Amino acid sequence: MEAIQQFALASGIAIGGGLLGAAVSAILLRRAQARQAHRLAAEVAAGNLPPAVAAPSLAPLLDALSQRIALMQQARDELDAQRRQLSADMVRQMQQTDGAMRAKDRFLSAISHDLRQPLQTMDLALAQLRREPLPAQARELVQLDAGMRTLAEVLDGLALLSQLDAGALQAHASACELEQAFASALAAQADAARRAGVSLHAHAGGHAVFTDPRLLGSLLERLLDNAIKASPGGARVLLAARRHGTQVRLEVRDGGVGIAPIHQPRVFDEFFQVGNPERDHRKGFGLGLPIVSRLAALLGTRVELRSRLHAGTCFWLALPRASVLQRPPRAVLLDRDPGHRDALAAMLRSWGYAVQAESAVDAACTHLAGGNGGLDAVLCAIDADDDPAWGLLRAAAAQQAQAARIVLCASPGPGLLELAARHGAQALSRPPAPAKLRSLLAQRPLPHSMRGTA
Repeated sequence: MEAIQQFALASGIAIGGGLLGAAVSAILLRRAQARQAHRLAAEVAAGNLPPAVAAPSLAPLLDALSQRIALMQQARDELDAQRRQLSADMVRQMQQTDGAMRAKDRFLSAISHDLRQPLQTMDLALAQLRREPLPAQARELVQLDAGMRTLAEVLDGLALLSQLDAGALQAHASACELEQAFASALAAQADAARRAGVSLHAHAGGHAVFTDPRLLGSLLERLLDNAIKASPGGARVLLAARRHGTQVRLEVRDGGVGIAPIHQPRVFDEFFQVGNPERDHRKGFGLGLPIVSRLAALLGTRVELRSRLHAGTCFWLALPRASVLQRPPRAVLLDRDPGHRDALAAMLRSWGYAVQAESAVDAACTHLAGGNGGLDAVLCAIDADDDPAWGLLRAAAAQQAQAARIVLCASPGPGLLELAARHGAQALSRPPAPAKLRSLLAQRPLPHSMRGTA
C-alpha cells in the first residue's frame, strides 16, 4: 500500500513537472514569436519585406502580406503611369491651344487689316453709284449695300473678338446709373426691334453699379440684339435690374422658343447658333454672345443663362452696387524675375487690381493677411517641383482659401502640373496670355465689395 502511494506521488510529481515545463515552453515560445513579430513589423515599416525563411512560423502571414503589397505596388504603378500620361496630354493640349490661339489672333489681325481697306474702297464706289443710279440698277444697289453691311458687321465682330482675346481693351470702372445705361441700350436697338415687331421694355429700379459704362453699354446692346432675334413678332423683351445683396443683377429676358439644355453649354462659342441651320445672316452670325462673354470677363463678372423650351430665355450678370463702398481686388504676385514681375504687375494694375509684387516667398507670405475683404488672387512663378514658392500656395490655401491660385510656368511639365492640381491651383504658361489669365481671374466674382456708406 505504501509502495502504491509512493508511486502515485512520483507520478503526480512527474506529470506536474511535465505540465509546468510545457507551460514554460509555451510562454517562452510566445515571447519569441512576439519578439520576432515586432522585428518583422519594424522591417516592414522601414520598407523591407523579409523572406518567409526568416520566420518559418509566420510564413503564411508573410506570403499573404507579400502578395497584398505586390498588388498595391502594381496598382500604384498603374496610377502613376496614368497620371504621367494625363499630365503629358495636358501639356500637349496646352501647347496646341496656345498655338491655335496665336494662329487665330494672326488670322483675325490679318483679315481685319487686309479686308478693311478693300471694303472702304467698295463703300466709296457704292456711294458714287447711289448719287447717279440707273433705274434698272436700284435693286442691285440695295443688295450690294446689304452685302457690304453684312461683311462690315462680321469684320467688326471678328476684330473686337481679337482685341478682347489679346487683352487690348481695358476696363475703367466708375459709378454707372442704370437708368441712363438702359435708355441708351434700348435706343441703340429700337430700329431692330421695330423691324422685328418686338417691343422693348426696361426697369432700372433706380440702381447704380460700379463698372465701365462704355463696355457695359456694348454688352447690353448685344444681349438685347440676341433677344430680339430670338423673339417672334409681337413678343416683348425686358431689360431689368434688381438688388442682390451687395450686387445688382442685370437681366435680359425674351419671349422666344428657349434653348434646349443640350445646346446651352455652347451658346457662348464662336459662330454657334441655335435654330439657324441655313445660316441666315438676318439671324446673326454667332458672334454676339461670344463677345458678350468676353466683355463680361473684362468687367470682372460672367454671364449666366436660364432657359426652357417654349418658355423664353433669361441672360443675367451681377455687378457691384455703386452705393456700396468699393475696394479694388487684391493680388499677391511672386516672381524672382524682375522683368516678368514688373510687366505682370503692371497688367494686373491696369485691370484694377491692387498688387503686392515680391521676389521672396517670406515677403509674399506677409501679404496674405486678410485686410479689407480678404485676398482675391495669388500668382506664383514656379519652374521646379521643389521650388520654395510652393510654400506661398500652401499658406494661401490655409489663410485665403477663397483666393484664386495660379501657377506661372516657363515650361509646364507633367510633374509640375500634377503638383499645381494638388495645391488647388491653375497652371498657365509664363508669360501668360492676357485673355487666359483674365478668364481665370473672372471665374470668381471680382471685385469684392464690403458694406459701408454711400
